[in-house]
Amino acid sequence: MSSLGKRLLTAVITAPGVIALLFFAKRDNFPWAVGLFLAISAALGTIEFCHLMKNYGIEVRAIPTALIAGIGFFIYSVFEAKYGYFIGSSMAGLAVFANLSRNGIRENLKAIFAAILGLVYVPGLLHYLYIIFVVESGIIHTINLLLIVWGYDSGAFAVGSLIGKHKIAPEVSPNKTAEGVLGGLVFAFIGASVSPMWVPYFKWLPHIGILALLVGTATQMGDLTESWLKRLVGAKDSGHLFPGHGGVLDRIDGLLLALPVFYFYYHFILDFL
Repeated sequence: MSSLGKRLLTAVITAPGVIALLFFAKRDNFPWAVGLFLAISAALGTIEFCHLMKNYGIEVRAIPTALIAGIGFFIYSVFEAKYGYFIGSSMAGLAVFANLSRNGIRENLKAIFAAILGLVYVPGLLHYLYIIFVVESGIIHTINLLLIVWGYDSGAFAVGSLIGKHKIAPEVSPNKTAEGVLGGLVFAFIGASVSPMWVPYFKWLPHIGILALLVGTATQMGDLTESWLKRLVGAKDSGHLFPGHGGVLDRIDGLLLALPVFYFYYHFILDFL
């Protein structure tokens, strides 16, 4: 099967599964299931990040750091996002102890910094998805967010593959083109439009456009950030869990930076959260 075929098959399988989990968890009031799913994702993403750091020569301890990410995130979700600062600080402290070794102060500091960076980058950003989900209309907001991110990714990939010519970051990600970015933003706008919150539609149209632009741009920046990291350490993919997509980080790289942008716009501008 071609890379495109694997990518489409993976998307067809995973996207409905994620939406079904969100729907039933909200309907039957067991948000901990979403917390568990995100905790597992955080652990897998963190272990991939740690392996990328090892490729760069930083001996961060992947398994203990990933366990801290997953268990800490699940505890955070059990308390329904309460005590977030305390739990986050505890995770950072545990990461310090988990990455101490006899390799000298310099190597210890590099490993500790990499471990804490991984915790901020993966579970730290993923926590926005959970706090968006648990509010009263969280299922609507979460699906709206995912449709923007998935719309941007799909549009950028499809349009860039078909007519992409003008590269935007050839040294970081040679396949990214300006045509793909424009196509992604169009599809992001379509995804942003699909929400019952926008009634009457034309009243909210400026916000829909701004949201699509900001979240779409953040999605692209998240993709480029991980591409730069992989290029830095000489890796093609962060992992091999998803055929056609790579690892967990390859699947959620755009989402990670889109999450705080979406949250802050919904919270401070629209007052929906």
